[in-house]
Amino acid sequence: MNERELKLLIDAQAIKRVQIHYAVMAQGYMVIADGKALETGKREAREFKTLDAAAKLLFKLGVADFSVKLRTT
Repeated sequence: MNERELKLLIDAQAIKRVQIHYAVMAQGYMVIADGKALETGKREAREFKTLDAAAKLLFKLGVADFSVKLRTT
């Protein structure tokens, strides 16, 4: 899902869980909403260089409660 779709789902209160995962291969972070990664316009996983950048986007979209997962194994 892209940022626009995520915002619509958040506004409709259709999202149950939002997480920020550390992406080892990318050396950055990914936003995961109900098991689906936030994507770019090219349908690739959107990556953030810092945890703060990912959190800032979530705050802008209206998400105040999320978890951070640093290890996915």
